[in-house]
Amino acid sequence: MKKLRIALLIDAWFPFRGGAQVHVREITKRLQTKCQFTIFHSRSAHVISRLFWCIAVIPQVMWAHSRKPFDAIHAQAYAAGSPGKILSKLLHIPVVYTVHGSNMLDLRPLATQQRSSSIRIPWWKYRLEKWLLTEIRYDREITVSQHFRSHENSNRNITYIPNGIDIRAFHNNRIVKKHRFTLLFVGRDDPLKGQEILGSAMERVHQQYPDIDLVKITQELDEKNIIRAYLSSHVFVLPSLSEGMPLTLLEAWAARLPVIATDVGDNSRLVNDGVNGFLVPPADVEALVTAILKAYHSPDLAKMGQAGYNLVKKNYSWEKAAMATLHVYKEVTRVTR
Repeated sequence: MKKLRIALLIDAWFPFRGGAQVHVREITKRLQTKCQFTIFHSRSAHVISRLFWCIAVIPQVMWAHSRKPFDAIHAQAYAAGSPGKILSKLLHIPVVYTVHGSNMLDLRPLATQQRSSSIRIPWWKYRLEKWLLTEIRYDREITVSQHFRSHENSNRNITYIPNGIDIRAFHNNRIVKKHRFTLLFVGRDDPLKGQEILGSAMERVHQQYPDIDLVKITQELDEKNIIRAYLSSHVFVLPSLSEGMPLTLLEAWAARLPVIATDVGDNSRLVNDGVNGFLVPPADVEALVTAILKAYHSPDLAKMGQAGYNLVKKNYSWEKAAMATLHVYKEVTRVTR
């Protein structure tokens, strides 16, 4: 059977490591016998580089298409939606757009509720995100989070395909827990990740329990070292102000870590409070302190971590995500042929 040729557009690529980059890598790896992917990405994750890439990628894809036609375009994350739609019109092939998060759309009600100067939503970012995610009409829109469906959207044909995890990568019995109780944070250095809130919470925690450590991974590390950090820690903490479906939660549970997460995005659909972790309101220092101390004193951390492991093992794999994505490709290309 002929492989489907897919032009995959993503505005940032490794060594920049985010949920979208990992998602694309894992999906394309598992579909390489069914699809032939050509990945087009910016040379740098810097915002200026991404902006110029949105323009430069159009002739690049058109030239590649003239040599050997693509069957579809798959645009990932934010900025790629615009060139993806333009190319779809120019080349007369379908475009699929995957939404990995809707930060500005999610933050607007939180900013109004909190009335906090630390939560700033530039009007142009909000308008740009709203346009890319909900006003451009794609042949099919994919979302990794159920929460995104709560936003008003001109796209009606939206498919939910959650992130996955390879739990086998976290099976390493030679890595032992740190001697001191250790909280782990993994995420990019961005105000949206709530590090300011986490810092304030840890200051208060240390007033009572100075023996609680916090390890923060915000720089680019190889996957082996990231997995080692998960396996050697006791609790994972994600104090984000906005999320889609956090890949880091799945990673933490794959390492059998209980989690402390804010009630944003799909977190409330994943975290069963008191069972596999603790759920707290976003931007609430007091609630975060309480959750950290609950975890510190809990005799059930191992049981909670195992509950999280069981959840991801049963429901979330890259194989399932890949097959669901392939099904979308077949549907959109069948419609246009």
